[in-house]
Amino acid sequence: MSTPNNNQNNRRRPQHNIQTNRKTESIISNQVFANRRNEIHEYLKLFGYKPDKTIIQLHITGFFRKRQLSQREKERYTLAAKKYGGTTFVFVGRTHDPSILENVIQPRKKNPLDTSPGYVGYLWKNKDPQKRAPHELIPLDFSPIHLPYPADWKNMFATKGFMLALHVPASFARDKNRLVRALSNIGKSSIVDIKKEWTFLNEIRHLGFDMQRTTNIRADYPQSTSADGGHNMNSAVNTAKRVRSRLAKDKVSKEEYQELLKAIKS
Repeated sequence: MSTPNNNQNNRRRPQHNIQTNRKTESIISNQVFANRRNEIHEYLKLFGYKPDKTIIQLHITGFFRKRQLSQREKERYTLAAKKYGGTTFVFVGRTHDPSILENVIQPRKKNPLDTSPGYVGYLWKNKDPQKRAPHELIPLDFSPIHLPYPADWKNMFATKGFMLALHVPASFARDKNRLVRALSNIGKSSIVDIKKEWTFLNEIRHLGFDMQRTTNIRADYPQSTSADGGHNMNSAVNTAKRVRSRLAKDKVSKEEYQELLKAIKS
């Protein structure tokens, strides 16, 4: 049987949680680079993120796809990878701030055996009551994939953590793994403090990862393939000539030129 004191404690708990969240948000906000919200936006754009259209999923760390896939799902997964040169689904980073749960849209109720047990919900501008884009709702403690998350933040939040994921455009499916590997190499080869300015974004762009520009160039220069799946040599040569022509007219940077030649020869 509940006592008056217990009832009062229950009523106070939500308010206490709100005050705690605001306190931790203030601490994080004072520790990160002043333009962090825009940096998150720029980072997500590397994966083809579009504020008005992209849906960002939220998964509890360590619980993604714990269930056994059916044969039909395995076949669908394989066909998608073959069609696009890779899967479109990718984890982009994580947060330990539980306040993100206040803004996620819960998924429709389905058979729990048909979904990942760690799937919490998603962020989507079209479904947000205030029409806010996903990057506006991601907590400022967000850490890009493969980059070290501060230990003091982890201790402060004391949560298992949440992984954020999205589907990249089909045209970028074959390149997303290279982008993820580049982030992994940056995380291993240098001491990255995500509290400071995200200068690694420039490193990534210098490696040729600019989703918008890469997509536009590929649309201008599609690669033809023969019946057996190999590249058509004449088409590759013609494409190379067109690229050189655009380079001469300053329509393509030297970095993009080299990247395209590698793609043509591969």
